[in-house]
Amino acid sequence: MARSFARVLVFGLAATAFLPHSALAQTKGNGLPGGQKLLFNLEVIAYDPYNCPQGDFTGSNTHRIAVKADVNDLSTVSGGSASTLVRVNDIMLAPAPSTDPNFRVLAGNACVNGTATFQLPTNPCSTNLSIPCSIDTDPTFQNYEVYGRLVGAPHTGVTATTCATDPVTLLVVCSTESWVSVRASKSAPKFTNVSKQLLSICLDTNADGKCDTRYALFAPELTDFFWNWDTTGKAHAQLFFVALPD
Repeated sequence: MARSFARVLVFGLAATAFLPHSALAQTKGNGLPGGQKLLFNLEVIAYDPYNCPQGDFTGSNTHRIAVKADVNDLSTVSGGSASTLVRVNDIMLAPAPSTDPNFRVLAGNACVNGTATFQLPTNPCSTNLSIPCSIDTDPTFQNYEVYGRLVGAPHTGVTATTCATDPVTLLVVCSTESWVSVRASKSAPKFTNVSKQLLSICLDTNADGKCDTRYALFAPELTDFFWNWDTTGKAHAQLFFVALPD
């Protein structure tokens, strides 16, 4: 019988203690930057695919996305046809409209539905999204960064990769970079900056095995951005989005 989504979050809540949007990111050895405003915290939790939680997990206060455990399909997603792709653990990304420029989980149950949808504000590397990001250094975003960590059981893991659709070929293209994290032990997990992996897409356009073009999320050169969320075991990831200093 499927468990309620709320009950299985008890451990994660103890590790995180969900913070209000106005809180400041802490610096007590957890890896978050000091003095930067916390904009949103997102939990991505993997479940036994035969025991997914029920419900759509929508609503203004939802901070949680359910995905399936033990999914590894990046190699088949990248280069596949967007129209025929069988989506599993894809977190579709939606640009926040000017009337609602906030982070929101619009649909959170990818464990049941194959996809979830997460809304986030645009965040160019330069003055606008039409200007590509630098590939020589880490991208310098204009509005916010994201930090990620795994909590929960040891030996669980995630490989999260930004992908999108090429509007010319209608094929899925995925970044050469991924956020790869494994929960190695029961020691206190720390956040790392995963902004370039999750807020941009770095593409190998000339097939030489290297990134040569980087775009921020929602750049007009691509469409239908999403995170391909591969999992090892029942991985529990936390993403903290923090504002950049003025």
